[in-house]
Order: sequence, then C-alpha cells, then structure tokens
Amino acid sequence: MHHKRRGLKRQANGPRSQKTPTQLALRFGAVLTAVAVWLVAAAGVSGAQETSSQPPDRKALLELYEATDGANWRNAALWGSEAPLEHWHGVTTDRDGRVIALRLPDNGLSGQLPTGLGVLDRLEVLDLSYNEIVGEIPGELSALSGLRVLDLSSNRLERPIPPEIGDLAQLEVLNVRNNGLWGALPTELGELAVLRVLDVRTNSFSRPIPAELGRLASLTHFHGSGNRFSGEVPVELGALELLEWLDLSRNQLEGAIPAQIGGLSSLRWLDLSANRLTGEIRAEFGGLNSLLRLNLSHNDLSGLIPVQLGTLEQIEELLLSANELSGPIPPELGNLSTLERLELDRNYFSGSIPSRLGGLGRLTHLLLSNNELTGWMPPDLGTLTELRVLDVSTNELSGRIPDDVGSLRNLEQLDLSANRMSGRIPAVLGRLSQLKRLDVRGNELTGRIPSQIGSARSLRELDLGGNRLHGVMPSSIGKLTALERLRLGNNELSGAIPHSFGQLAKLTVLELHNNNLTGEIPASLGNLASLRHMKLAGNRLSGQIPAALGRLGDLERLDLRYNALSGELPASLSRLVGLTHLWLGSNDLSGPLPPWLGELGNLRWLDVRINHFEGEIPPELGGLSNLVALYLSYNSLSGEIPAELGNLERLQMLIIRRNALSGEIPVELASLANLRWLNLWSNDLTGEIPPELGSLAKLERLDLDENMLTGEIPPELGNLTSLTELWLNNNQLTGSIPAELGNLTNLRRLYLMVNRLSGEIPVELANLEKLQRLYLWGNQLSGEIPPELGSLTRLTHLYLIDNQLSGEVPAELGTLTNLQQIFISANDLSGCLPAAWESLETSADDLGTLGLPHCPADTP
Repeated sequence: MHHKRRGLKRQANGPRSQKTPTQLALRFGAVLTAVAVWLVAAAGVSGAQETSSQPPDRKALLELYEATDGANWRNAALWGSEAPLEHWHGVTTDRDGRVIALRLPDNGLSGQLPTGLGVLDRLEVLDLSYNEIVGEIPGELSALSGLRVLDLSSNRLERPIPPEIGDLAQLEVLNVRNNGLWGALPTELGELAVLRVLDVRTNSFSRPIPAELGRLASLTHFHGSGNRFSGEVPVELGALELLEWLDLSRNQLEGAIPAQIGGLSSLRWLDLSANRLTGEIRAEFGGLNSLLRLNLSHNDLSGLIPVQLGTLEQIEELLLSANELSGPIPPELGNLSTLERLELDRNYFSGSIPSRLGGLGRLTHLLLSNNELTGWMPPDLGTLTELRVLDVSTNELSGRIPDDVGSLRNLEQLDLSANRMSGRIPAVLGRLSQLKRLDVRGNELTGRIPSQIGSARSLRELDLGGNRLHGVMPSSIGKLTALERLRLGNNELSGAIPHSFGQLAKLTVLELHNNNLTGEIPASLGNLASLRHMKLAGNRLSGQIPAALGRLGDLERLDLRYNALSGELPASLSRLVGLTHLWLGSNDLSGPLPPWLGELGNLRWLDVRINHFEGEIPPELGGLSNLVALYLSYNSLSGEIPAELGNLERLQMLIIRRNALSGEIPVELASLANLRWLNLWSNDLTGEIPPELGSLAKLERLDLDENMLTGEIPPELGNLTSLTELWLNNNQLTGSIPAELGNLTNLRRLYLMVNRLSGEIPVELANLEKLQRLYLWGNQLSGEIPPELGSLTRLTHLYLIDNQLSGEVPAELGTLTNLQQIFISANDLSGCLPAAWESLETSADDLGTLGLPHCPADTP
C-alpha cells in the first residue's frame, strides 16, 4: 500500500473573475492537455524511480525471504513476484515506492536475520514478532536511521543486543521480549533520546542495569522482568519523569529500593517482585499518586508498612507477600477506597486485623495468610461485598467465625485454616452461592457440620479436617454436585458414611480418615467415577470391602488402613489398573493374597500388613515393575519367598516380618539394586545368608533376626556402606564376626546376640564411629575386650554378657561417657572397672554383679 501525504489548497483572497463560455472551453482544453502531459511525465518518473530506488529494497526483502524459509511462511502473498513491493504481504511503501514498514508477525519465519536489512534506509517500522527467528540481532540494523519501531519479540534470538542499536536516534519502541538474549544491556541504549518503550522481559540478560538508562527522558514503559539482572536498582531511574510503567520483577536485584523512585509522579505500575531486595519500604512511595499497582512481593524487605501508603488515592493492587515485614497492619490502609487486591501473606505481621479494612468497598482479594496475627476476625469484613478471595490461614486467630461472613455474596474462596478459631461452623455459610472453596482445617472448631452447607451448590472444595467436629456427617453434602475435593478427616465424626456421598459425580478426593465412623463402606461410593484418592483409614468401619469399588476406574490411591474390615479381597479390585497406592493394613482381612494383585501394573505401594492373610506369597507380585514398597508383615503367610520378587527393580522397602515363611533367602533378592530396607524378621527361614546380599549398595537396614539361619556371617556384608542397622540376632550363626563389618561406617546399631559366634571381637569394630548400640551377648566369643572400642564415643548400649571373654576391662572404655546401659557379666573378666564408670549414670547395668572394684582415678 502507498503512504500518501495530503496538502491543503491555498485559495487567493477576494472574489473570482468572471469567464465567458469560450474562455472556459479554451481553459478546460488547456487543462486536459496539461494533465495528459503530466501523466506521461509521471509515468516516466515512476519508472525511473522503480529502476533506481526499488531494486535495493527488493533485494533486501528477497534476502529476508530466503534466510527465513519464506517458502513455508504462513502468508507470502506476492513475495518474489514482479508486483510492486507495496502489494507484497506485510510491506508498506511510501509514494516513492521505498519500504517504510515491514510487518510480518506470527508468520512462520525461521532462520537468521540477514544483514542486508540495513539497506532499507527509509524503514520506520520493523515487526517480526512471534516467529522462530534464531541467531543474533544484526548490528547492521543501526543503519536504519529513520526506524521508529523495532519489534523482534517472541522469537529465539540469542547473544547480546548489539551496542550499535544505540545509534537509532529516531527509535521510539524497542521490543525484544521472550527471546534467549543474554549478557548486559548495552550502555549505548541510553542514547535513544526519543525512546518511549523498552521491553526486554523474559530473556537471560544479566549484570547490573545500566545507569545510563536514566537519560531516556522520553521513556514511559520499561519492562525488564524475567531476566537475571543483578546489582541494585539504579538510582538514576528516578530521573525518568515520564515513566508510567516500571517492571523489573523476577530478577536477582538486591539492596535497598532507591527513594528517588518515589518521585516518579507519572508512575502507574511499579513491580519489583521476586528479587532479593532488602531494607524497608520507602515512605516516599506514598507520593505516587498515579500508582495503580505496587508489587514488592517475594523479596527480603523488612520493617513496617509505611503509613504513607494509605494516601495512594488511585491504588488498585498492593502486593507485599513473601517478605520479612513485621509489626501491625496499618489501619490507614483502610483509606484506599480504590483498592481491589491487598496481599500481605507470608510475612511476620502481628496484632489484630484492622477493622477499618472493612471500608475497602472495592476489595476483591484479601490475603493475610502465614503471619502472626492474633485476636478475632473482625465482623466488619462482612461489609466487603465485592470480595472474592479471603485468606487468613496460618495465623493465631482465635474466637468464632463471625456470622457476618455470610454476607459476602460474591465470595469464591474462604480459607481460615491453621488458626485457633473455636465454636461452631456458621450455618449462614450455606448462603454463599458463589463459594467454590471453603477451608477451615486445623482449628479448634466444635459442634456438628451444619446441614445448610449443602446449599452452597458452587462448592468445589470443602475441607473441615483437623478440628473437633462431632456427630454424623449431613447427607446434604451429597447435594454439592460440583464438589471435587471433600476432606473431613481428623475429627470426631461418628455414624455411617452417608449413601448420598455416592452422588458426588465430580469428586476426585474423599478423605474421612481418623474419625469414629462405623458401619460398612457404602456400595454407592462405587459411583464416584472421577475419584482418584479415597482415604477412610483410622475409623471403625466393618464388613467386607464392597465389590463396587472396582468400578472406580480413575482411582490412584485407596487407603482403608486401621479399620475392622473383614473377608477376602474382592476380585473386582483387579480392574483398578490405575492404582498406585493400596493401603489395607491393620484390618481383619483374610484368605489368600490373590494373584491378580500382580496385574496392577502401576502399583507403587502395597501394604497389607497386620491382617490374617494366609497361604503363599503370589509369585505374580514379581511383575509389579513400578513397586517401591511391599509390606506383608504380621500375617500368616507360609511357603518360600518367591524368587520372582528379585524382578522388582524399583523396590526400596521389602518388609515381610512376622509370618511363617520357610526355606532359604532367595539369592535373586540381591538384584534389588534400589533396596533400602530388607526385613525378614521372625519367620522360619533356614540356610545361609546369601553373600550376594553384599551387593545391595543402597541398603540402609537389614533385619534377618529370629529365624533359623545357619552358617557364617558373610564378609561381603561389609560392602553395605549405607547400612545404619544390622539385625542378625536369634539365629544359629556360627564362626567369627567378620572384620569387614568394620567398614560399615554409617552403622548405628549392630545386633548379633543369641547366636553361636566364636572367636575374638574384631578390633575393626572400633571404626564404627557412629555406632550407638552394640549387642553381642549370648554367643561364644572369647579373648579380651579390645581397648580400641573406647573410640566408640557415641555408644549408648553395650551388651557383651554371656560369652567367654576374659582379661581385664580396658581402661579405654572409660571414655564411653554416653553409655546408658552396660551388661558385661557372665564372662571371665578380671582387674578393675574404668574409674569414669563410678560416676556414670545408667538406666540399667550389671556392673554391681561383677565383684570388681573401680580403678583409682588417674593423678596428674
């Protein structure tokens, strides 16, 4: 398209002279002749211009087309054709046919910018935003002396901004946001005297912001958020009198905020959030009378909120969250009649909530959570009829929830959790027809859940957990058809689970744990097709697990622990293929463990401990490739441990204690490279401890005690350097204690008692610097007690009783001043006891039965 300039005709003063018809005809003919001559001349001039002026522009545009994969542009209409350039998509020319604007936003350009663009010396607007341009910004663009707008935003440009950009004396808008540019901003940008908009947000710029930007006297908008700028906010920015928008959020700026910023009388938007700024909020900010938004959140600001902020007569958003601000909330903030958002959460504010905040009639968001506020919640807040979000959670508020909250007709979120509020839940909350989230968990609320809560039909989340609510759960909750999360756990609720809960078709989370609920699990819960988490643990539920739960196809976590459920596991649960956690421990479930458990391929946690399951462990469990924890303890399982469990590559916890398992420990368990705890305690296992277990490098605890294991302790166990506890007691192990156990430098507890171990106590055990308990009693150990054990200064329990040890008690053991229990009798010890033990206060020992005196104290 042509860019045309129109002039104004000047008319002569005075009346026109009268012409005869002949004169008019002659004059009209002369005009036609002149026009014809002019048209011919103009055509010649135009052709000359196209020949002499357009080819450089045409060539530069074709270079851009080739360099940025023009064949795949979204719109390349007439590009590369012989048509005049003004007809090419996105190109604007002046009356001479020269390119003055190139606008190709979101057009699929990819590749690097050619340096030839620098020949477009009449270009005023270059907009290539929202493309896939890569590489660097060509320094040759500095030749575009008339450029007013340069927009390269939302590309994939890299490297620093070339300093030559500072030569663009006519530049008014520089927009390079959303790229991958890095390095320092060039100081030369301070030479752009007419620059109005500087947008460099969401790049990787670093280093301090140049003080030279303070010379940009025409600047109205500076967007620098989402970079890695460091250093302090330049004081020089306080000289930008026309600045309306200053956003330096999400950087690494530090130090105090310059007081000079408070002198920017045109400022409407100030965002310095998510930096490392320190010091106090400047009282000078109270003079920013044009300010609409002040965001200083997520810094390290301290001190009080200046009362002067109460004079910001146009402020709409005051955001000071996540700092270290303290003291009372100034009542003067109640003067901010235009305020819509007040966010003071995650600080250290104390005192009461000012009742004058009830005068903020336009307020939509009030966030005061995670402070140290005390006192009652002021009833005056009930006048904030525009309020949509009220969050005062995690404070020390007390008293009752005021009935006035029921007047907040536009309220969508009410969070009073983690306070010390008492009394009943007001029935008037049922009037809040817009309420989507109600969270009062973690208070001291009492009484019953009001049935009127079922009238708040917009509720998506209802969390009343962690209070002292009692009585039955109202069936009206089943009318909350928009409800997605229902949390009533950790109360004193009683009675049966209402069948109406099965009507909550959108429910994804149901938590009723740790109450006094009785009766059976309603089969209607099987209708909750969207349910992902069901937690009914810690009640007194009885009866069988309903087969209807097998219809919960989206269920990921099922927690029925600590109830009185009975019967066998329903086969329908095999359809819960998305299940990741199945907790059934501490019930009265019985029958065999069904092989179909091995079909739950997403299962990460399987806990069936403390039930009455019997029979063998299904080898199909070895197919649970995602399993992290397997708890089968305290059942009546028998038979051998399936070798297939060695296929559980991700398993970290294998706990099968207190069953009736027999046979040998499968060597295949040594393949469990991620295992942290192996507990086979109290079974009927026989055979030797597989030396291959020494390859379990991540093992932290090994419990093989109270079985019938024989043979020697494998020296390979000394390779388990992550081990903190080793329990091999109450078996039939023989041979000597391997010296290699001295390599277990993280070991805190070593239990080898009640075996048939012989030989001497290895000196190498003195290397176990973290050892707290050493139990070697009830063996056939001989020789002397190694004096080197005196280096085990963290030892609290030493049990050497009932062996065949001889010789004197080493004086070096006197350094074990943390001992709480010492038993060394039933040996053949002689000499005297360490002098330090005479004043040692223990909870239990047998030193008085030895008949040995204490050694005299050493003299200087």
